[in-house]
Amino acid sequence: MQNPADEEKEGARFALPVSRRAVVLRPPRGAEDLLLLESGRTSTGDALLALALARRLVRVADGDPLDWNSLSVTDLDALILRLRQLVIGDRIRADVACPADGCGERIDIAFGIEEFLAHHTPEPGEWPIEADDEPGWFRPTESAEGVSFRLPTVADQFAVIGRPNAADELAQRCVRPVDVPARLRQQVEEAMESLAPSLSSDLSGVCPECGAEVMVGFDARWYCLRELRDRAAFIYQDVDLLARHYHWTERDILALPHGRRAAYAELARRVEGT
Repeated sequence: MQNPADEEKEGARFALPVSRRAVVLRPPRGAEDLLLLESGRTSTGDALLALALARRLVRVADGDPLDWNSLSVTDLDALILRLRQLVIGDRIRADVACPADGCGERIDIAFGIEEFLAHHTPEPGEWPIEADDEPGWFRPTESAEGVSFRLPTVADQFAVIGRPNAADELAQRCVRPVDVPARLRQQVEEAMESLAPSLSSDLSGVCPECGAEVMVGFDARWYCLRELRDRAAFIYQDVDLLARHYHWTERDILALPHGRRAAYAELARRVEGT
């Protein structure tokens, strides 16, 4: 067999929204399909999976090293959205039941990943800020209390995920002083959100049947990983079929791009069915 890595040159090039690092994302192959199916389906498991996929599938356009642990959570979640866009498509579609009493009508929700990311583009917020003396730290321009902050990183998320007071612990890691007044903490959190918008947010719509406003929570990481897992569901059957039919090794099969593996598996199924 030819090495598919030599043949598969396509990928997606884009800039991460917060760090602005230019990266190239390659499509997943069978090895990543196994990773998707065999990872833990918890908040911690999804975070570890997202990080593993980023390290395996992304290369930096300028060739410099990229430490995902030091990047913002927004950059990691944007990468997972881009991965879903690359392998499944830009359009996300779902439906929910109208929560209004006596209605229950199914409501279609659809939007594009490109427009979703554009809507969540980092931009200056209401509170003016400036760079602090320490790299990566900021301070409110008009504050006289000595408050400073940095953006939460992937490493910070791992440190507090699943903790009962995760928000407070995250603030203690990223805001100085730790006893910042509530008014200033709110300003700091708003500034953080403007610089690194969360990609887990509420989507609003209107029920076409009763006119009620509907709010739907959208967790970009969870939703996209779920769809990618569904897409990878036939990897075990494909490996078994291709190994029996073509006598290829598991390693060779897992190295195939998804589309080629599916095409070979379909041919083998047709032969076995005749």
